[in-house]
Amino acid sequence: MRTTINISDSVIREAETLYETRNRSRAIENAIKDAIRFNKLKKLMLLKSKISFDENKVRALREEEINEQF
Repeated sequence: MRTTINISDSVIREAETLYETRNRSRAIENAIKDAIRFNKLKKLMLLKSKISFDENKVRALREEEINEQF
């Protein structure tokens, strides 16, 4: 989807460096995906004391998600 957003040049350059790309769209998309994933994991961790789950299974699923990107 095409959209117009205002992001400072320094933030764009940092994202391009972090994601090792000169493609601004790819750098921004990767940053947004990482932010989404981070917040999902943060919410999941808040549930840790409220529900019982297998931490090894969660780690395996997280690794699978990471590997799907590449």
